[in-house]
Amino acid sequence: MINLLEEEPVNIAGVLFSSQPDKVEKVAKELGEFPGAEVHVTNEKGNMVVTIEEVDKDQRLIEIITNMSNVPGVISSSLIFHHNDAGLPQHQEEK
Repeated sequence: MINLLEEEPVNIAGVLFSSQPDKVEKVAKELGEFPGAEVHVTNEKGNMVVTIEEVDKDQRLIEIITNMSNVPGVISSSLIFHHNDAGLPQHQEEK
């Protein structure tokens, strides 16, 4: 759950990954090992619903998703959801 009172901005993505059906368990395990990643659902068709939270400010969320997309066995990835609360007042620099 997103805590809107966080001191640092939260950057989260929901991504649908697809693999060959016979490789879904192996691919899901590898995707779940990425920092900030959580595999929520897999199915027999090879689809996986994954959320990724940017936990390391030195590695951008898009870089993490790109690296995950390059895991052997991943056929495709689609960004389904993105949340970034950097625009909230508590995350704005005072001038």
